[in-house]
Amino acid sequence: MESSTTADQHALREKDIEAEAEAAMPPLGMSNEEEGLKSRNLSSDEGDVAKFLDWESDTDPGNPQNWPKGKKIFHTLIPALYGFVITVGTSVYVPAIPHIMAQYHVEREIAVLPLSLYTFGFLVGPLLAAPLSEMFGRRIIYWTTLPMLLLFTGIAGASDSVALLIVMRFLAGAGGSGTLAIGAGTIADLWSQKSSGKAALGFVMAPFLGPALGPLTGAYIISEYDDNWRWSMWVVIIIGAPILLISLFMQETSKTRILRLREKKFSGKVPHQEGDTHLLLQKLKQGFVRPIHMMFVEPLVGFLSIYTGFSFAMMFSFFGSYSYVFQIVYHFNQKEIGLTFLGILVGFIFAIMSFGIFDVTLYRKAMHKANGNPAPEHRLYAALLGSVILPLGLFWFAWTPDKETHWIVPVLAGVPFGWGSLAIFISATTYLVDVYQASNGASAVAANGILRYGFGAIFPLFTIQMYKAMGIHWAGSVFAFVALAMMPVPWIFFWKGKSLRARSHYDTSKN
Repeated sequence: MESSTTADQHALREKDIEAEAEAAMPPLGMSNEEEGLKSRNLSSDEGDVAKFLDWESDTDPGNPQNWPKGKKIFHTLIPALYGFVITVGTSVYVPAIPHIMAQYHVEREIAVLPLSLYTFGFLVGPLLAAPLSEMFGRRIIYWTTLPMLLLFTGIAGASDSVALLIVMRFLAGAGGSGTLAIGAGTIADLWSQKSSGKAALGFVMAPFLGPALGPLTGAYIISEYDDNWRWSMWVVIIIGAPILLISLFMQETSKTRILRLREKKFSGKVPHQEGDTHLLLQKLKQGFVRPIHMMFVEPLVGFLSIYTGFSFAMMFSFFGSYSYVFQIVYHFNQKEIGLTFLGILVGFIFAIMSFGIFDVTLYRKAMHKANGNPAPEHRLYAALLGSVILPLGLFWFAWTPDKETHWIVPVLAGVPFGWGSLAIFISATTYLVDVYQASNGASAVAANGILRYGFGAIFPLFTIQMYKAMGIHWAGSVFAFVALAMMPVPWIFFWKGKSLRARSHYDTSKN
């Protein structure tokens, strides 16, 4: 009789779990950003309930990878749209700088600080958001970061002093950028490893597309509203508010959180208490310390982070150099300067095309040759190409601006620059994920982000000074020579990557 009762209870328990899988998704989510890079089962140390913390089957309807395709596309678009509105907020402010200088009677160095500190906030936001998402989930991060961005941007737009503008812009960048830490994880929750690369393309493009379109957007809307610089803030709210409303229909995608809440409904408790302050502090420490440690002890992480950080920061230097060059040499107004960034956008298109071509040809060939497990170095083909054309674009822009040369010539220099910088970024990011895999891949990418946005915050502070002191040609050449000196980085890793992986302090791919 006792055995029968136990069996009945077990059957009832399984029905409860199945019912939960068919129910609506829970309101909050718990996430592990590293899990976002590659799905994994929960460890067996979670006690007697561990056997229930997995999908019931390959067709479990609670698994986001089994959602209808339209639903998966919707949840894939949200991180890309969030990333776009957050990053367009960097450069949409650029056309407002002359108006800030005039209204508040400050030097350009002060007027640039709302741009630099907004970008610097991108270092803080993701480092906090990733550990917090492990406690409270991916979806709640989306629901809190964009409102913070819009709130602080609104206060910045209404500010009556340059000091308040600077502080609010920093808080907008720090509060809004948390999404950058979890977007890749959301996409990996939804798609298989085979499909996640294509699905992530929009999210990967956002950090480049936003800054490239910002100057054009800001220039036109400020001009449309009688040179009122505050519209460079209002336009971020206009773009972001509909995205926030759309995101309210999101459901949780994290496997860990879905299964833990499934178990919570059954047993009334969740393994690892959500309010465990010690656990949160551990995760915060890991989120801060591990990326920095990897940057210093892992050559693959350190040098690729410096390289991608430099190429990304060059776009931020263009916020100053494009304005200076096209005003001084060609007498362009702010709207015309914004249009010059379209050359970079064309380069981005070529970067995506070339990465895709390498993916379906050389990488696919290497995969077939290695029985589905190619060496991570085969991800570097696009970076090899990018390393050659990046300095080409920078030298082109350095030496072609001249009153006797048509303005389209330096504008076209943006094509090889955009092509090279994005190709290097996509290739290096996928390479780091393949090398360090689920266990440490997120930290490697986080280290990459630290230098990327750190350089992006610093470069606008000295670019104009360089151009004034050295002249257009030689100031531009300094950046080009740096790119030329860094050109061997992906080639060396393609050649010696396997031996460097073998000497790593972290678990790496053995392929």
